[in-house]
Amino acid sequence: MDFVDLAALTIHDVKNRLALVARRAEAGSDPETLRGVLESAAELTRLLAFYKAERGGLEPQIDARVPADVVEEVVAETGRQTALTVAAELSGAPVLGFYDESLVRMVLVDAVYNALRHARQRVVVGATQRDGWLVFYVRDDGPGYPPEMLAAPAEMRPLGRHGTGLGLALAARVAAAHANAGLTGQTLLSNDGGAVFSLLLPA
Repeated sequence: MDFVDLAALTIHDVKNRLALVARRAEAGSDPETLRGVLESAAELTRLLAFYKAERGGLEPQIDARVPADVVEEVVAETGRQTALTVAAELSGAPVLGFYDESLVRMVLVDAVYNALRHARQRVVVGATQRDGWLVFYVRDDGPGYPPEMLAAPAEMRPLGRHGTGLGLALAARVAAAHANAGLTGQTLLSNDGGAVFSLLLPA
């Protein structure tokens, strides 16, 4: 077993231990601790997924799914971890979409965690259909993305105020793993009354 494989197994073990701590925090009605623990576990999940993507092992299991379902699941999961409002926006969501639900869910959860760090009161998770794309998005009412992130959204950065960029880099790889009818998925960062993260997948 090489070092990278050992690291992957270690990360998996740490995630399991964090899950136990999360259950205790939830039982003790401590949403901030719960969010911190689950966010740390999600970071490890992203690290493992990024490792697989870099080794060519990110193979999406694309099937017909209901976009509203994954949005509502993400809202329910993250909403119980914060005093801020996390709401679903589904008026434009298509009935069906074709994507890997577990990968999309991971990307959306990460985007919500990022939004919660900067939101003033509210985070919105939604899905819609636009010009041949299925669009999942996360929008907050915070100060918006800084110019350097808008210029290079998928670039890995040193640890600091805006993190490593691992989540955005992985989101770009998840998007690129979805292709159909000559279109390849992509991510988009924008500012519109706050930060807006969009995951565009071929419809």
